[in-house]
Amino acid sequence: MLSWLQSFGLFRFLAERDRKSYRSMSIMIVVAGLSSGLLLGVVNHAAAMAAGGHVSLIVAAIFFVTLPIYVVSKRTALATAALSSEAAIRDMRIRLSDRIRHSELLFLEGAGRGDIYARLTQDTAAISQSVTIIFSGYQSAVVIMATLIYMLTVSVQAFAVTLALLALGAYIYVSNQRGLRQNLLQAAAQEAEFFESLAHLIDGFKEIKVNQAKNNDVFERVADISRKTEAVMRKVSFGYVDHMVLSQTFFFLVLAALIFLVPSTDYSQPEIVLKLTSAILFMVAPLESTLVAWHYQMKADVALGNIERLEQLLARRADRDGGAPAAPGRFADFQSLRLQNAIFTYPDQAVGFRVGPLNLEIRRGTSTFIVGGNGCGKSTVIKLLTGLYPLGGGRLMVDEQPMVPEVVGAYRELFSCIFADFHLFDRLYGVPSPDPVVVQRLIDDMGLGDKTSYRDGRFTNLDLSTGQRKRLALVAALLEDRPVYIFDEWAADQDSEFRARFYEEIIPGLVAKGKTVIAVTHDDRWFHKCDQLLKLDYGKLTEVSRPNY
Repeated sequence: MLSWLQSFGLFRFLAERDRKSYRSMSIMIVVAGLSSGLLLGVVNHAAAMAAGGHVSLIVAAIFFVTLPIYVVSKRTALATAALSSEAAIRDMRIRLSDRIRHSELLFLEGAGRGDIYARLTQDTAAISQSVTIIFSGYQSAVVIMATLIYMLTVSVQAFAVTLALLALGAYIYVSNQRGLRQNLLQAAAQEAEFFESLAHLIDGFKEIKVNQAKNNDVFERVADISRKTEAVMRKVSFGYVDHMVLSQTFFFLVLAALIFLVPSTDYSQPEIVLKLTSAILFMVAPLESTLVAWHYQMKADVALGNIERLEQLLARRADRDGGAPAAPGRFADFQSLRLQNAIFTYPDQAVGFRVGPLNLEIRRGTSTFIVGGNGCGKSTVIKLLTGLYPLGGGRLMVDEQPMVPEVVGAYRELFSCIFADFHLFDRLYGVPSPDPVVVQRLIDDMGLGDKTSYRDGRFTNLDLSTGQRKRLALVAALLEDRPVYIFDEWAADQDSEFRARFYEEIIPGLVAKGKTVIAVTHDDRWFHKCDQLLKLDYGKLTEVSRPNY
């Protein structure tokens, strides 16, 4: 029984995570099914005695002893299954989130968010919602087996006929389920695509509001995916309905065989036919429950397969640091950061965009500006320098030590970055016990005191302009107090006042504190403010002379 149940994906999923609960569920399912079958036998026997004018206290006692056993065992099985599944889903979500944070940046940039969101939301929800239905179906399957055993004690011929018809029906049902499984897999892919298109609708809301043609095209894309998903799910629904009708048809065939075929034999007696009919009628609800559970089992297995596929993909694309401990202070006393003949080529492109070979040195306590035309690879250089992209050739060095995978995690701890496509967190993650007074003072200093504040460990408002969001991100970066600050086009969205403050006060202030600043910029008016000016052109870095204003 245990090995048979473990062949189902969901039961295997739970068993691998909680062996004790797995055995408990299996035992309770069997007990609930057998006790339900025993109740059938007791009721039939009592009915036969009542027809003869007899009442047995022993039979009644067996009934009232068996009934609570059935109730307790079924409740225990379903409750254990529900609790175990929620715990397993919790662990799965945490494990997937952990794999995501340890995956390669290149992978996440290329992977669709829709697939990740669908797996972590819809598929886990599908598993959670299916558990009690499926395990109730397992118990119903035991009831059917117990009922068949009871029929065997009444009539071998009736048992054989019933078993043969049920086996034929099960074979047809399972055969047709293969097509439904493929449709469910197709629907899962469509759902992931829907999430992606919906993200475009939401993230690009401003753009589509000012361009009706674009608005219509984006909406039509969302609607088209929805229609395709509906078409696939209609096939699944119609297939499910057909299977349910087929099961009911086989049930009536079994009933007809017992009524019209078995009585024609010499040894058949009316009371035997009544017992068999009663047994078949008793099987109606368990049979329907088993078929419904089988359908939900298929849906849960497809959802579980999608999640495991994503997990395997994340495992293959784990970051090269191998999850090694970060060791934040390991390179705190560095004197220089260098790229030596560094090369990077974007993968999965027909004509790969290549940067390099790059040679640069960033000395501690200095400011470096990186300039160049749009699309020349400045942000890529930043990602190479911070260890976020793996080098295709050359070396990344701290002083004289090459950065190998085992230490790249510690190396990244040097940096506090505000990227061009930065994300603004609502809390000061990674800043231990921030002083609310200090945080609020920085917010006020950035001219945001009337826009947001810091209360209860979070910023009260993130609905800000791009320039204001960058200033709030700078507040968080300053509180992180890392040795190296990287700003990718930070000043591009600032007004003239804060743009001037950035170059004339903020950067010099950081350098004066011994910090190292690397800024990607187009603001040639302030090129003279840096210690080193590097120009990126056609994937190559060259140092250029700073203007003298």
